[in-house]
Amino acid sequence: MKKIVKISIISGCNFGAVLGVVVALMLDFITGNALGGGWYESVQHDVGLIFGPAWAEKQWLIYSGIVAVIALIASIGAIIGAFFGAIIGSVLSGLTK
Repeated sequence: MKKIVKISIISGCNFGAVLGVVVALMLDFITGNALGGGWYESVQHDVGLIFGPAWAEKQWLIYSGIVAVIALIASIGAIIGAFFGAIIGSVLSGLTK
């Protein structure tokens, strides 16, 4: 694999992960109150449904769920970014021949 392709894959991975997290947090900030709550309320509701109302009051579990969801969003963004980085890197590699 050429150096430019490696660099573009790593850059795409980083850019995709950061962009995914930024978009998720911006959507929470912009539409959080309009849709009935943000990440905290959503995770709290889901934990209450899955484990019962007593577990919905445990903040450490709610924050762990938020971190897990945002990490999942970042990893999906990183995979998509790496894919498009590979495409851009191969195009740039072909142009420099």
